[in-house]
Amino acid sequence: MSKENNEKKVLKILVKEPDKEPYVKEIEHSLEAMQEIVGGFIECVEMPGVKGVDLYVNEEGKLDRLKGNFWLPEYQDCVVGTCYMVGYEPEEGESIDITDRQIKECEKYIKAYEIPKGLDLYNDFYILEAYMKNQFKKMQKKAKMLMF
Repeated sequence: MSKENNEKKVLKILVKEPDKEPYVKEIEHSLEAMQEIVGGFIECVEMPGVKGVDLYVNEEGKLDRLKGNFWLPEYQDCVVGTCYMVGYEPEEGESIDITDRQIKECEKYIKAYEIPKGLDLYNDFYILEAYMKNQFKKMQKKAKMLMF
């Protein structure tokens, strides 16, 4: 659960940098702290496949040609640069600590759609896009098989 330190709200988040494993970090819940992690203006989207999690990215990351991180097939898009995931409380409209279960689900998603080493988002876009579409189909088929 979020802590209050000298009246500053602290959040537990999951950070993912390009070419690195995700890691848990605690940050002050402030615009400045959020922007520092992503390296610029923030944009928030719902993390696909993980209930109650928001994904924060650098809003201008593609314009700045930040390194590709992982694919978001549900959005037909790619996360670039450093991003982070945090829990979301819809009733309050507030960010909350990411849970251990959510961390595991985010890590599984990231691993499935991480950009393979040797491929560059900008130079190999069409190869990468085809690869990720195929990966998405495999993951959907696997999920359907688990349901039966």
